[in-house]
Amino acid sequence: MNKQDSGSIAFYAMLVILVYLLIVCVVCPLVIPGFAKQPYALPLMASGLALPFLHFFVFGGMALANKNKGKK
Repeated sequence: MNKQDSGSIAFYAMLVILVYLLIVCVVCPLVIPGFAKQPYALPLMASGLALPFLHFFVFGGMALANKNKGKK
């Protein structure tokens, strides 16, 4: 069993995404006054919310490709 099969890469990638979401969507609005009105706030939050979907499609697609490769 290699490192990719154990799921640790996907787990740590999701932890990084969760930390990014915590910082951008929780900490920044509490620490920076008027954060929501800043021009960079919406792109930061939108990218943070898009990252879990990107994670799902990348790692889910790799798992699906490996599963289909094993069937043949």
